[in-house]
Amino acid sequence: MASMFANVRGLGRYAALMALTALAMEGCVTGTATYSPSASPAKTTSMSALPTIAPDDTVSDPGQATPTGAPADLSNIPPAPVGAWKSIRWVQVPGTFVGAPPSPGPGSSASAGSQTFGIYGWSRGFVGFSAQMWLSTSSGMWDGGPTVATISTIHSEDGVHWHDGTVLQHPMLNDNLEVTGVFEGPSRLLAVGISGACGTGWVEALWTSADGISWQKVDTKKAFGNATIENVSGGSSGFVATDAAGRAVWTSRDGQSWRSVNLAASAFAGARIDGGTASSGGYVLAGSTVPVGPVSCSPALADPSARPTPPPPMRSPAVWWSADGANWTKAQLPDATPAYSVAMQVCRANVQTLVAFESYGSDGNFGSALWTSNDGRTWKSPGWPPGLDPTQFLTDGRHGIVLSVVHPADGSSNSEGMSISTVTDDGSMAVMAQQGNRPPYVTNGDSVGKWAIGPTGILWADGDQWSSNPQLWIGLPS
Repeated sequence: MASMFANVRGLGRYAALMALTALAMEGCVTGTATYSPSASPAKTTSMSALPTIAPDDTVSDPGQATPTGAPADLSNIPPAPVGAWKSIRWVQVPGTFVGAPPSPGPGSSASAGSQTFGIYGWSRGFVGFSAQMWLSTSSGMWDGGPTVATISTIHSEDGVHWHDGTVLQHPMLNDNLEVTGVFEGPSRLLAVGISGACGTGWVEALWTSADGISWQKVDTKKAFGNATIENVSGGSSGFVATDAAGRAVWTSRDGQSWRSVNLAASAFAGARIDGGTASSGGYVLAGSTVPVGPVSCSPALADPSARPTPPPPMRSPAVWWSADGANWTKAQLPDATPAYSVAMQVCRANVQTLVAFESYGSDGNFGSALWTSNDGRTWKSPGWPPGLDPTQFLTDGRHGIVLSVVHPADGSSNSEGMSISTVTDDGSMAVMAQQGNRPPYVTNGDSVGKWAIGPTGILWADGDQWSSNPQLWIGLPS
């Protein structure tokens, strides 16, 4: 099952996972509250006229429904209906919506390097980031000098009409940066910039915004010291950051001021923290523990000179919950199986449902186990299809969807389309019917493009993270 987009998490620990993902974007993007349009500046990106577009029923796959009703009018996109969505009607948005980022300035000796883009949804609209790397050059070649990332931001209330926002610049020591996630907290958005390559990565920069238009950089040195931050996530209670070693955690209400979690507390005995998130019920961490004290067959009790070398201690998947980020309780995961290698992730599937994933089990398979919870304290095994992983989940904090490439029954690599399922409040999944002018979101059995979910529906932009002029489709739910 192909992955759609990557959660903002430890890229180094999950090098094998990154090799499997078709795109490197953050999934589980969160949001809260109800639809409330924000003010827009006068300057807008170049868009052609927005005509009425008739549906096209030429594509079929599981969940396909026959298009009905009047053609979609893109001049006035209504808020998506509340409650569970049952179907999606796709409409292509004319024109392109991401402009080229500005140059680093007149007289600069820099040359353009790699370019990335991403789109994300929240309770009041959508935001987009187009990053251009500018390399210090001499004689037309990179001279090993500093790199500057220039990031154009755009925003939209409805996913169709886009406007220019703040231009961000960030000095770098390497040659790439991508905004891989945007999370909505109690009062602000937090955008996460990841840097790295070849299966390794770290949080390079963070920005916050109260409206999705103006963005302010976070002083990460003040917030985290010299720690290498590998995972940042968040939700309606706040934000969570974890370090690359799994030995440090921070929480924040606003994304600017961060407080360290006391991992020396008894609840974290023998713990390694892989990641975390936040929901309306509080903060949740996911990781693993090892036995503490004398345990039968533990390597600690074995002769160090024994041959063969005793195996490392078994680790058990674990999650922790806190209402305030200060007092933590370890929750029980039913049927959690110890293994020599365990890495966990946790994300929000919708406003009520949290999902915890065991990323690697003793058999080395991704998504070997998962659990769901409505409060972060009581967890259950939902009986979902095997092989799901965090990269297939997408949410604005209220609605959640699961993306799956559909393959023929004969087992061939050719794809029959994309299945889109909603996550219901009780943690079950229901396949959505799809109508209209379907986007080309699958090529040769793999997913392509960028996804976002927001107050008016689902967005899909074609291309990969290096596309400079992506096309846009909007899925109108009912």
